[in-house]
Amino acid sequence: MKTPAALAVGLLVALAGPALAAKPLSDAARLRQQAEHVCYNDVQKLCADAIPDEDKIKTCMQVKHASLSPDCAKIYDQGIGD
Repeated sequence: MKTPAALAVGLLVALAGPALAAKPLSDAARLRQQAEHVCYNDVQKLCADAIPDEDKIKTCMQVKHASLSPDCAKIYDQGIGD
């Protein structure tokens, strides 16, 4: 059985894969990469039970928005939660 941390790393790798494969990163891909880095601890702390389902993670982050770190909340508000 994989640990939550291993699942989170797997999720981040899966999410980053398409962004890394693209030649020039789009603004959305760049924002996504930044969110993966900045929000990692927030996801682990607040939404670990949602991993690895990206939609569940986004919903959890929306519900727990007031508890997000300032940097993660800022990225989330820029559109990563859409």
